[in-house]
Amino acid sequence: MTVSRDIQTYRRRFQNPVRAEQYANRFESGSRRRIDRREQRAVRKIFAELKDCRSVLDVPSGAGRFLGALAQGGRRVVEMDVAFEILAFARERAKKSGTPAHALQGDASRLPFANAGVDCVFSNRLLHHILPPAERIAILREFHRVSRRWTVVSFFNYKGLARIRNLLKRLKGRKPLYESQPTLDQFTEEVVQSGFKVKDIVPTGPPWVSQKYFVMEKA
Repeated sequence: MTVSRDIQTYRRRFQNPVRAEQYANRFESGSRRRIDRREQRAVRKIFAELKDCRSVLDVPSGAGRFLGALAQGGRRVVEMDVAFEILAFARERAKKSGTPAHALQGDASRLPFANAGVDCVFSNRLLHHILPPAERIAILREFHRVSRRWTVVSFFNYKGLARIRNLLKRLKGRKPLYESQPTLDQFTEEVVQSGFKVKDIVPTGPPWVSQKYFVMEKA
C-alpha cells in the first residue's frame, strides 16, 4: 500500500476535533513527555542566542506547545496552523499561561504575510511529513520570503543509523518510510537552494536521537 505524504494530506491531518484533541495532549505524558523536555531545552537555547529577534511565526503551531519558549524575552508570537480545530487549544494555552499570542489559521506553503514580515519563522515537526523534495523546498522558500533574518526548522536524520532504526521499527510491527527521507547532506542542499545559509545544527539529545534543529539565516 502506498502512503501519501505530501502537503495536501498534511493539511487534512488535524481538521477534526477528536484528532486535534489527541494531538494537543500527545506530549503531556510518557515517553513523549521526555521528548517535549528535550525539544523545549533545545528551542530555549536557540532563541536565547538569536540576535535581533523580536517576533516569531510558529508554523504549524499545533496546540501552542512552544509558546513559552518562543515568547521568552518579550517576543511577539504568532501561532499559525492549517487546522482551525487545533488552534482552539493554542488559544486556551495562551490564555491559561497569560502569554500574549495571536492565533491565525493558515498554510505553511502559502503564508499570509508580507515579505520580511517577521524576524523569525519557527517550524517544528513539519518537513519530515512532506516527502516530495520540491514541496519541502517550496515551503522553505516561503519561510525565506516572510522571515526578515532567521528561520529555525526541525530535521529528523532518519538516514543516520538507518539500519538499526529500520530493524527496531519493524520489530514493533511498523513499516517506516525512511527510504524516502532526505539525508542530512540532501536537506542541507535544499536549505541552500531555498536561499539560506546554515548557522548551526542543534541536537536535541545524544547522537542516536534523530531530531535536530537547523538554525538558518537568509543568505
